[in-house]
Amino acid sequence: MKNFKLYYTSDVHGYLFPTDYIQTKQQPLGLINVAANYHKDEQTIIVDGGDMYQGSPLLQYLQKHHESFDAVSTAMNMAGYDYVTLGNHDFNFGYRELQKHLSQLDATVIAENVTDNAGHTLYPAQVKVLGDGTKIGLIGLVTDYINVWESPEHLKGIKIESPCIKAAKTIKKLRETADVVIGIYHGGYERDLSTGKVVSDTTENIAWQLTQELDLDILLTGHQHGNVQPQMINDVLTLQMPNQAKMYAEINGVLKHGQWQFQAETKSAGVQHRQDIIDALQPLQSKVETWLDQPITQLDSAIKVEAPLYLAQYGNAILKWIANVQLATSNADITLVSLNNNPSSLPQQLTLRHILQNYPFDNTLVKKRVSGKVLRASLEHTAQYFAVENGVLVVNPAWLTPKVEHYNYDLAFGIDYAFDITRPLGQRVTKLKYKGTDVQEDDYFDVAMNNYRAVGGGNYQDYAQSETILTGDQSVQELLVAYFDTHNQLPKTPDLQFLLKY
Repeated sequence: MKNFKLYYTSDVHGYLFPTDYIQTKQQPLGLINVAANYHKDEQTIIVDGGDMYQGSPLLQYLQKHHESFDAVSTAMNMAGYDYVTLGNHDFNFGYRELQKHLSQLDATVIAENVTDNAGHTLYPAQVKVLGDGTKIGLIGLVTDYINVWESPEHLKGIKIESPCIKAAKTIKKLRETADVVIGIYHGGYERDLSTGKVVSDTTENIAWQLTQELDLDILLTGHQHGNVQPQMINDVLTLQMPNQAKMYAEINGVLKHGQWQFQAETKSAGVQHRQDIIDALQPLQSKVETWLDQPITQLDSAIKVEAPLYLAQYGNAILKWIANVQLATSNADITLVSLNNNPSSLPQQLTLRHILQNYPFDNTLVKKRVSGKVLRASLEHTAQYFAVENGVLVVNPAWLTPKVEHYNYDLAFGIDYAFDITRPLGQRVTKLKYKGTDVQEDDYFDVAMNNYRAVGGGNYQDYAQSETILTGDQSVQELLVAYFDTHNQLPKTPDLQFLLKY
């Protein structure tokens, strides 16, 4: 009887050890723990869905200290990965840097829509023949929104084509020989999975469309970090898991009476670990922990944790600090400071670890020349973050599912503005002043923002179309650390001038 087993991870983001680097105790996450659950034989395939080489403090340490040791590839090789596709963040440091990582990887890379400039696929689909002769076709795809987010120099020599268009012909060919065809897509769902309602009309996430238009048996997704339990959509088995290797998927297939039957589960990483991988990486991990715990300064008082909904209305001293640094660095009129999904707090004894927790992105700073019209339209998009349910202010559920997106909410420092959430979408900005004067559509301002927002990330497309005045070469994280070279306390300015009515 033909059968197979497949283990799947995605969006590991360099979290190899059982820690999120925030809590000190060990946690049920990390590739080292996930790998302890793998039981590999000639009927087993191990696959990853991308975003491997960016995200964790461990990787930040390696990049900053220019160490050549490839911790991620080492861990994946020891865990026995057979195939990987690429994620959007894997291109963050440029394709040439990514190629160095991939050259250390034993697994075969499959990414059908990553091509050379002539349109030839660089990482073609594969057919894996298992011990009993079962043939598993595997095709990797990555969101083409990489073209929106990445600078052209990072994609020099390659193209990221439409996943759907690129895949159809290849899958037809796989069907000629494969018993089962599996898609590994570094992208998420553009529809609410319970209702089928379209929640995004961009091409960033098109997993539902892929289940409709491609002849797949299984579609493994990623990118959104959602906990999507295995389910059938358009007769295709699909699933997704959170980031940081908190979970993995196990899929078993068996051919019965001429029909393939699949049983799939997403499981916790658990608390057991692979001691051999720990032994190989522990010297590096010890360096990372020491680096993170280096003291920065002694604050007069701690900054307590506040819920994102509170921060979106009132901000806090941490967000004011980020605004201060961005304004001082850019000499802009206005700056945008995004929330993040991590708890926002600082102890009195400030260390590097705490700075990275409060600004977990490796973004750089960009200054844009923005019209009053664009500024207002973008703030209207920001105002969609709020909703009112039974008279109570809440975060709009669309910003929480299928992915938690607090990081797409911006506080604007340097203007005096107000939202009225009782008004229809697109009409919620009720006050917009700069230095006491109403902002007109044809006014122009220099606005500092992170590079993700500057290229339209979070559906802020009007910013992407605005003129770029300055592109920084230091990460905002580095700027925040450097602030304490000349200061020992958080700044008192700028004030947030924002009022919310609901």
